[in-house]
Amino acid sequence: MHKYELMFITRPDLDEEKLNSIREKIEGDITANNGENVETEHFGKRRLAYLIDNYPEGIYTVVTFNGNDDTVKGLDRRIKLNDDVIRHMVINIDDKK
Repeated sequence: MHKYELMFITRPDLDEEKLNSIREKIEGDITANNGENVETEHFGKRRLAYLIDNYPEGIYTVVTFNGNDDTVKGLDRRIKLNDDVIRHMVINIDDKK
């Protein structure tokens, strides 16, 4: 298993209930695809460097998890289907060292 970091940005107009639902679904997708969630950090609403889907701000969340290639592929596929997530990126932390 490798250590990964997922950063995703959601629409700024989401309420707390919807935002928590998205975070729980993503954490559930990690465990459903043979991964294990290590840490979730909520950075809150931040200004974007440029407009994304006509939004000047977004809500940032970073999830650190252990998994394999299938975990990342399944997670990536599910996030792309979610219209509330406007950007996401998964990086392999092991490769950074």
